[in-house]
Amino acid sequence: MSDSADYVIVGGGSAGCVLAARLSEDPSVRVVLLEAGGEGRDFLVKMPAGTAKLMGHAGFDWCLPTEPDPSINGRTMQWSAGKALGGSSAINGQVYMRGERSDYDAWERMGCTGWGYDAVFPYFLKSEKFHGPPSQTHGSHGQQDVSPIQDQQPIGQHVIDAFVQAGIPLNEDYCDGSQNGVYRIYATQRDGQRSSTARSYLEPVRHRSNLTVLTGAEVGRVIVETGRASGVELRLKGEKRTISARREVLVCAGTLHSPTLLMRSGIGPAAHLAEHGIAVQADLPGVGQNLREHNSVSIAKFVSIPTMSAQLGPLHLVRHMLNYLLFKRGMLTTPAVQVMAAFRTEPDLPDPDIILSMLPVGVNFNPATGKAEVEQRPSFSVGFHVARPQSRGEIRLRSADPADKPAIDHRLQGAQSDVDKLVKGLKIVEQVCQSPALSSIITGTLRPDPMPSNDAEWEAYVRSFGGIGYHSVGTCRMGPDGDPMAVLDPQLRVRGVSGLRVVDASVMPEPVSANTNAPTIMIAERAADLIRNSQ
Repeated sequence: MSDSADYVIVGGGSAGCVLAARLSEDPSVRVVLLEAGGEGRDFLVKMPAGTAKLMGHAGFDWCLPTEPDPSINGRTMQWSAGKALGGSSAINGQVYMRGERSDYDAWERMGCTGWGYDAVFPYFLKSEKFHGPPSQTHGSHGQQDVSPIQDQQPIGQHVIDAFVQAGIPLNEDYCDGSQNGVYRIYATQRDGQRSSTARSYLEPVRHRSNLTVLTGAEVGRVIVETGRASGVELRLKGEKRTISARREVLVCAGTLHSPTLLMRSGIGPAAHLAEHGIAVQADLPGVGQNLREHNSVSIAKFVSIPTMSAQLGPLHLVRHMLNYLLFKRGMLTTPAVQVMAAFRTEPDLPDPDIILSMLPVGVNFNPATGKAEVEQRPSFSVGFHVARPQSRGEIRLRSADPADKPAIDHRLQGAQSDVDKLVKGLKIVEQVCQSPALSSIITGTLRPDPMPSNDAEWEAYVRSFGGIGYHSVGTCRMGPDGDPMAVLDPQLRVRGVSGLRVVDASVMPEPVSANTNAPTIMIAERAADLIRNSQ
C-alpha cells in the first residue's frame, strides 16, 4: 500500500463509506479509508434481528461509558457506537427516517448556508434505492437500500388504529418532510437482510484500484503542519504508520470520537489541551461541546394477543432461524421498531415534539443487574423521545492516549423543558392506550410499576428510567463566520486548519427530529459534492 493518498478518510461508518464510494468515482484520485473495527460481514450484522446482540458487544460496539449524570439521579450509562465497516449502520435498529422540513430550515436560519430542506432533499433522493411502491419522495437509483418491513406483527395495527382513534392521523409517507401522525417504518434492508453503508456503498466498489480500505486501523491523530492537515498517524496490526494526504483529511469518526481525534491532534479548547500536554494547533472552544441526544423513556403493556415476546423460547427460535436461513423471511428479518408516531404535546406547536417507537416485545428493567430484559409473556413496548432536546453535554479527553475512551459528560435531562415534554408524552400515550383498539387487548402494565398518579411521580419515573435514543449529534457543529463555538464552516471545513473536514453526525448544529442514520448519509452525499467542487 502506498503511504499517501489524495483523500484520507478516518472512520468507515455511515459517512465514511459514502465518502469513500463517491470520491473514488474519480479514477484520477487515490482514496484511503481507515476503520478501527473489522469488516462487518458477520452473520449477526447481516441478520436484522442481530441488533439485540451487536449493541453492547465489544467486538462490534465501542461500548462507551458515561460520567455519572446528576440530571438522572447520578446514573451512568453505556453509549453505543459501531466498530466495524458500516459503523453504527452495521449495528443499529435500521429505521430509515429523515426528519422534519423545519429541522433543516432551522440550520439554514442559523447561518449554515446550503443546508435548508430544499437544498438537502435531493441528496436524500440521490442516496436512496427504495424497494417500495414508486414515489416522488423516494429515490430509486441510489445506493442505500430502503424497504418496507417484513413480518409485520398484529400489535402494530392495533397501535396504529389506537392513535387514529385518539385523533393522531395516519401518515402515508413520513419521508415527505412532515412526520406528523402514525406510520409503519421503512428499514435500511434488502431482501430480508441489513443494508449497512458498508454493504450498500462500499462493497460494490471495493474492486476499484484507486480505493484502499484498511480495517483494524486505529488513528491516533491528524498531523497538522504549518496550519494544514498533512496526514494521519495510526496503528495497524500493532505497527505505527503514517499516511499523508495530498488534498484533504476527512474525519468521519462519529459524534463521540471525532471531537476526541481533533483534540488529540491539537484542535480544540486550548486550556483543555494544555491539561493533557497537547500542543495547540487551533484554539476551537466548540470542539466536544454541544453534545445533544434524544433523551427517551418507555412504557410496556401486557396484551391478550400474540406478540414477538411470546416467540422467544428455544423451540420458537429454531423455527425462526430456519425460516431466515432458508427463505430470508420471518421474525428475524424485522427491525425491533415496527411502528412510529410523531405528535404534539400542545396543539399550538408548529411541529411534533415527541417521536414514539413501538416494539412488538415488552422490555423491562432489572434493578438487580441494571440492564433491560425482554419479557416473554405477550406484551409490547413504546419508547419515545423529545424531538428537539435542549439538554446539552460535552465530550472531553481522559488523556492524550488514543487507547483511552472519551469522557462523555451529558446532562441528559439537564433542561427541565425536556423532562416536561416526556411527562406530557407519557400521559398522552396512556390516553392512547385507552382507545378501543388497544384497551380491548391490554391486560395490564409491565412498566411503570406502580403506575404514577401525578406529574411529580411521572417526573420521578423519567429521571429514574429515562435513557438515550442512540442519536448523539453536535460535538463538531458547523456554523457561520463569527460564531465562536462553530467548529466548522458550512462547507464542513475545520476553522483554522486547511485540508481538514469533519463529515458525520457531529456536524449537526441542532438535532433533527429523526433517527440519525439517514441524515448522516445525506450529509456525506452533500459533502462529497462540496469536496469535489472545491478542487
